[in-house]
Amino acid sequence: MNTPQGFSLDSEGNPVDVDVRKAIFTPMFGPQYWHFVVAMLLTAGFVVAGVYAVGWLRGRRDRYHRLGFTVPFTVAAVFTPVQFFLGDSITQAVFQKQPVKFAAMEIVWNTDTHVPEYLFGRLHPDGTVSGGIAIPQLDSILAGFSPDTEVRGLASVAAADRPNATQATITHWAFDIMVGIGTVLLLLVVWYAFVWWRRRRLPASPWFYRSAACAGVASVIAVECGWITTEVGRQPWIVYENMRVADAVTGARSSSLWTMFGVVVLVYVLIFGSFLAVLLKMRTRWRLDDERSLGAGTMATPETDTPYGPRAAVAAGDAPAPAAGNGDGTAPTEDGRP
Repeated sequence: MNTPQGFSLDSEGNPVDVDVRKAIFTPMFGPQYWHFVVAMLLTAGFVVAGVYAVGWLRGRRDRYHRLGFTVPFTVAAVFTPVQFFLGDSITQAVFQKQPVKFAAMEIVWNTDTHVPEYLFGRLHPDGTVSGGIAIPQLDSILAGFSPDTEVRGLASVAAADRPNATQATITHWAFDIMVGIGTVLLLLVVWYAFVWWRRRRLPASPWFYRSAACAGVASVIAVECGWITTEVGRQPWIVYENMRVADAVTGARSSSLWTMFGVVVLVYVLIFGSFLAVLLKMRTRWRLDDERSLGAGTMATPETDTPYGPRAAVAAGDAPAPAAGNGDGTAPTEDGRP
């Protein structure tokens, strides 16, 4: 859809001479594929870790919560700098292969060198930009590692062949939000890595866990902004410079489309509702059984039992003595103070 190849169009606009291998492995296939795969891995890591970060903030410091947070967050931490490298490579590919989309991403109107980088801002139909923060020459530097790099503007193509001002602004905001979230997540990873490197333990600050709890939602938003960037930035083409969106509109009746959309929404609501109900029931059973077992003196240690489920009952005389500690894996001082 972004750099189509492996076919030609006949006089009626139908694809002929199709080479399946070339049609699949286009110039943008590699950068986009790995950018998406790594995005899913780090998003899954931040989402799962965020759940345990909330538990940590609520005082659950057992081994399950430590591992439940550490394993997925470490996976996400490893992939976050990798994603920055891949993100830069795909931006460079867009600059080379889809210059008009790049112009929309950076709201560049006229082709020029020494182009400033706008943080947010709004593009108007006459090519002016209002709002935002302009950083001189930075866009040319990021595009070609030199302020003398020429960046092609939206005005270099006919109005019918480029995103309009509103679409360019949407693309630009989505791109900036995606990059901004990625930068904040990278700073969070640096915080995590620094504490682990210096002290060989998890960070102790509640602000770290508050940030980690928000990281899951933020990473999902970043993924959605990435899709908005690539799809809206390509307008008016559904297949870049080969098929317009208007030519790909289905002939199905609108009632059929709304019915299909409604079924999809219903299925996802049922799946999410079932998932949420199971999690809430597991949480309730765990806490109620903990309270009963603790009162009866028959509670097994969290390290030897099933997480998020009723504790295994043991005879009162066989109940293990509670381990000395502060509940977070650290030992008390000699005078008994935490």
